[in-house]
Amino acid sequence: MKKIIAVVAFMLLLTACNTNANQTDKNNGNVPTNTNTNQNQQTDAPASPSPDNEAGSNDNTNDNGPDEAATPDDAAAAVILALKESDITTLRAYIHPDKGLLFSPYAHIDTATAKVFPAASFPDLTDTTVYHFGSYDGSGEPIDLTFQQYYDKFVYDKDFLNAETVGNDEIKGTGNMKVNIKDIFPNSYVVDYHFSGFDAQYEGMDWESLILVLEELNGAWYVSAIVHSQWTT
Repeated sequence: MKKIIAVVAFMLLLTACNTNANQTDKNNGNVPTNTNTNQNQQTDAPASPSPDNEAGSNDNTNDNGPDEAATPDDAAAAVILALKESDITTLRAYIHPDKGLLFSPYAHIDTATAKVFPAASFPDLTDTTVYHFGSYDGSGEPIDLTFQQYYDKFVYDKDFLNAETVGNDEIKGTGNMKVNIKDIFPNSYVVDYHFSGFDAQYEGMDWESLILVLEELNGAWYVSAIVHSQWTT
């Protein structure tokens, strides 16, 4: 009987010791805790974007932009569309930075009278200034018009975007007037938007062309001249 009592007492003593040990561990802070909660939150949070990688930024913003056409055909396509839509803002972006944009009412460019506009002072279609653009073939009367008037008569008077034929570095319309574009712009690439005629009774003598004269500068292509061409007497 005394042995049984001794065994029970010993077991109770062991139980009490284990309970006290666990309590001591809790009091000493040995219960597992997540001491890195804040650190993990900071690590998992998305990093702030650098100036070069902000949402919406584009390192190639200026690549192939409106004033950086990689080929003359690219530049011509953009310019003829801008002319059709009377989009002067886009047209300005393609004007040759050094030479400006020359307008000639006929395929023989008279450098003494041809009007040249730099991009920085290129007029809007609402400009009421009367400019001198040369002389009418045949009569010799001065071509004194506002930019809108000249545009309607000698730039986009036909739907050249949908021309009958297009000459890529080739003049399609010829008459009795010498075409001297390559003399004035020897390293240029020309795009001729050409209609062979509109009324059968004139047997092709009412043909018209709009010629874009394009030049390369620092790897980009720009328009240096817009030349209107038609049959002249």
